[in-house]
Amino acid sequence: MRKRVSLTVVCVLLLALLIGCTDSKNNTAQNQTGNTADGVSVTPEEQPTPAENATPTETPTGDVTPTVNAEPTGEITPTAEVTPTGEITPTAEVTPSAETTPTPTEEPKDLLHVCGGEVVLGDYGKLTMPKESEVTDEDVQKEYEQTIANVLKSYPNYKKDESRDGTEIKTGDTVNIDFAGTLDGEAFEGGTAEDEFLTIGSGEFIADFENGLIGKTVGTTVAINATFPEDYGNEDLNGKTAVFTITINYVAVAKETADDEYIKTVSGGAYESIDAYLKELKQMMIEEAKAQYDSDVYKSMLEQMAANSEFKKIEEEDIAYYEKDMLDYYTSYATYYGKSLEELVTSPGSQFTSYDDFLTKLHEEAIKYVKQYMILQEVAKVHGITVTDEEYKKRVEDYMQSSGYTDQALFESEYPVDYLKYNMENDMALELLVEKAKANEAASGE
Repeated sequence: MRKRVSLTVVCVLLLALLIGCTDSKNNTAQNQTGNTADGVSVTPEEQPTPAENATPTETPTGDVTPTVNAEPTGEITPTAEVTPTGEITPTAEVTPSAETTPTPTEEPKDLLHVCGGEVVLGDYGKLTMPKESEVTDEDVQKEYEQTIANVLKSYPNYKKDESRDGTEIKTGDTVNIDFAGTLDGEAFEGGTAEDEFLTIGSGEFIADFENGLIGKTVGTTVAINATFPEDYGNEDLNGKTAVFTITINYVAVAKETADDEYIKTVSGGAYESIDAYLKELKQMMIEEAKAQYDSDVYKSMLEQMAANSEFKKIEEEDIAYYEKDMLDYYTSYATYYGKSLEELVTSPGSQFTSYDDFLTKLHEEAIKYVKQYMILQEVAKVHGITVTDEEYKKRVEDYMQSSGYTDQALFESEYPVDYLKYNMENDMALELLVEKAKANEAASGE
């Protein structure tokens, strides 16, 4: 059978600007290559299973930039896709090992680490707010064109070729068909489909099915005997001959552009036109830009303070803690994908020139983390920032909501209260720095 996108999935795909989320329709006539139990997929689309006992550990607690929703700065919702926020990305693309299934890590690490050392804070009066970018109509149009081009590659905008009515099908034609298959006179699972597109000679369906349509007339209904390969992948169908009744609706041609009808179809009716989608896309891009700006503001505050503060003493044990924290994460990440750490960080697409280069940058990031935490701890100390019961209640609810938790007791059993309060104090210190920068901006009249 052919794997086809569901309308709901494409709607999400368009909104998220992601390509490749597909849904299956059980058309058992499809080629055996990459088949599942039903023999359904010409090209395997399922993601390989990661290596056994290899779920990545917590994201390194060096992330000191809160999200828009004020998540704890230790990133408490790691997934297989999460990458440490220290801007060290091990590789552009890693495929999980197909050998085994992951299980959670057995022993959670101690999340809380308070840095020592001594820092003299820089002048708050030098803090400035980064410039906020505007989402223009040109930006939206560019994003739309890139997105729709990718969508069209995966899901062509087929239209009926009126000139082909009554003509014979040839290799290379894309036909729209309805079909129903039977074995010994009985219908079988996955043997029936409607409004299906098939390019003759593509190998998407079993050979007898595709070859049987060559020379048949568009607009007619034909019966074809098609034998499944012995290694088709379905014991009920391996080597069996089925009779397919096929209605050849029309020959289709793929348009190079989208139109209102196409947008309405692939969005499942969510958008009536291109203009309606563009309006939604612009709003989404504005919200994403706002979220990115908020993140950029926090990052800018830390960078400015680190540049203007004097670090009289930095404890080696603090550097070692965050270095090990990140190293453990990447080791776990590599194991998850069935690789050694050295293999992971030197994989094609990695930003590292060698394993030693990775370790050097890891050390540099650890120093940066320690400096940022020292700054936030000192700001909290100087300004007497503490987390009251009321403040804790409000922020822990935000944390839980951002992390997908509803049970506070469970949440606190996984993320201890002292760790959460430490993150909250850091967040409050960072928010204070932002207010200082805003006050500077207001005072300067910008």
